[in-house]
Amino acid sequence: MDASLSLLISIIVILLLIRFINISVSILVGAILLGLLTIGTETFNQIFISVTSLQTLKLLAIVVLAFTLGYSMEYFKLLNDLTNSIVEMTGMLSLLLIPLIIGLLPMPGGALISAVMLVSLVKKFKVSPERATYINFWFRHPWVTVWPLYPSFVVGMAVVNAPFFELFRATYPIAIISIASGVLITRISGGIDVKFNFSWKNFWKMIYSFYPVILVALGSLILRLDLLITLLISILILFIHKKVRTGDLKSIFKKTIDFKIIVLIFAVMIYKNLIEHTGSAEIFFRHLNEWNFSPTIASFLLSFLIGFSTGVEISYASIALPLLTTFTGVGNIVYKNFMLVFGAGYLGVMLSPLHLCLVFSSEYYKADLIKVYKTLLPTGILTALLLSIAFILM
Repeated sequence: MDASLSLLISIIVILLLIRFINISVSILVGAILLGLLTIGTETFNQIFISVTSLQTLKLLAIVVLAFTLGYSMEYFKLLNDLTNSIVEMTGMLSLLLIPLIIGLLPMPGGALISAVMLVSLVKKFKVSPERATYINFWFRHPWVTVWPLYPSFVVGMAVVNAPFFELFRATYPIAIISIASGVLITRISGGIDVKFNFSWKNFWKMIYSFYPVILVALGSLILRLDLLITLLISILILFIHKKVRTGDLKSIFKKTIDFKIIVLIFAVMIYKNLIEHTGSAEIFFRHLNEWNFSPTIASFLLSFLIGFSTGVEISYASIALPLLTTFTGVGNIVYKNFMLVFGAGYLGVMLSPLHLCLVFSSEYYKADLIKVYKTLLPTGILTALLLSIAFILM
């Protein structure tokens, strides 16, 4: 069967299956289907190569360690101390800052954690349930597109075979635009009373509470160490500092080792490698050119729709991005094209009613989701407009 048609069939099957089973198994089924329709039984040999490759195993280790760091900080109450210090220094502004800072830690359903941390502030400053839901949801997620602890970003590095700094140079405008759009819409829709009460005591308390993440940032961004190494060092220092015991490790790894995440990583890498091996993405784009369809518009829509239809951050990195490597480039990526694909997927996920963080936040605050969208939708439109301008200017 034509590789391009086989690819389209696999995408449709994945999106249909996501409605009934988790995304991990859906992608795995879609990958196997793509392989069988194009290369037959050679598919199973390619699966073995994908599963046992060093790149796949390293990716799995990074994702597991990133979750381990996040849950460890929660377990040892560092996040509670962080919240208290921020509130004492920034007052009402902490409503934005807490989800923004907690968002640096990748934890499935993590918006519920920041929602719990904000609940006393929501009551104190008399914030409506819908406004609280919007603030907690939007400001937790800007780092998804730039922060090397997030699976979507790590998968993105693997798919286009580019180091952290190459992807960061392409995607940092997304994070800046997302934060700026959120702040602007928040001010228009009611504003935040900005008052600072800086004290060195609270400042150092905040640094002390967040030092494991700071170590990762210093190692990855400043020293340019391998992300796997920086994660191991940060976790080891935290465990030594807290004199971790066997019981602690059991509690932490019980949350960290998620079988669905492990299957997802393998499924993503199998799908990526089969797309490369069959050449289906190149053929797909060749057909678009033959039909005089703009690759830019096609790439934006495909990534956005996959993000919107799944509501899962890793979807646009694991489903859309492997299809669009002809557009984004591999190794030497085209920065503005990669930004467009990642930004479109991010927007799709952020506006999706299937996004668990949005569902968790609205349920926790007992908010009317339709009213939340009255603020969320303008923020998404503004973000899309600014991203388009950035794409044109790059």
